[in-house]
Amino acid sequence: MADPRRRARALALTLVGAGASLLAVGQPWSVQQGVDPAGVAVQESWTGQDLAPGVAALVLLVVVTSVVGLVWRGTAGLLARSAAVVTALVATVMVLGVRPDAPTAWWWIALGGAVLAGLGAVLALRPRAGGARGHGATTGPEVLADPVPAPADPHERARRSQDAAWSALSAGEDPTLGPRPAPGPGAGTMSDEGQVDPSGR
Repeated sequence: MADPRRRARALALTLVGAGASLLAVGQPWSVQQGVDPAGVAVQESWTGQDLAPGVAALVLLVVVTSVVGLVWRGTAGLLARSAAVVTALVATVMVLGVRPDAPTAWWWIALGGAVLAGLGAVLALRPRAGGARGHGATTGPEVLADPVPAPADPHERARRSQDAAWSALSAGEDPTLGPRPAPGPGAGTMSDEGQVDPSGR
């Protein structure tokens, strides 16, 4: 998923969830029927602001930190998005902590909104898709390393040079000269006296 699309989706979830919670906070979360001492039926209700006055402030903080986290880059943006996740979790726990015995639909809306805002904050916290490629980096064929790198130790280099010299001497070649050309098909062989035998014996 492209990074702008993911950010837009995360922000949309956060805003929708926060808006639902803020709307539900001002509505009755609990309604109870009763009778006063005079025998008159009365009805009592408690809104979300009465039961959990801090939920509205937490939900607003989730929105602010989410927007800041999506706008800022680097460590500051990561910290802001992390704060949004934590704040949304605290708001959800607070709504659950004041659950009435017979909650109204508004309590459920407030709970669902807090959870939805938290999901948006978690989605914004995920790392960007594509990694370094999102910044214009291109991938190409890897450069193969030298299969036999030259040794850094001078003693090791000297030892290898001596081995190559002894191998050249064993083959009858002068190690101080370059490689000898391969003999042709008509070349002769050296006799015991060091003369070239044309017969190729």
